[in-house]
Amino acid sequence: MADHFVSLNRGEEGFRFNDFTTGTASTAGDQIELRVLDGAGLSKKDVINALESFVRFFENAQQVGPAGFDVKP
Repeated sequence: MADHFVSLNRGEEGFRFNDFTTGTASTAGDQIELRVLDGAGLSKKDVINALESFVRFFENAQQVGPAGFDVKP
């Protein structure tokens, strides 16, 4: 099964439908991407919980730096 993705570029806030790129193949060069495995039986709540966890991850410099992410505070 294919993964599905939704992506957007820096500066896009996601209030407009056309802020996002969606599909099943690689993105067209967007800077941020969320990929979801088809057939994993995930619910919307599962995805929202994961997104909230990612927020916590990126808020913690002690995790972001050692993981090798090149993002600025």
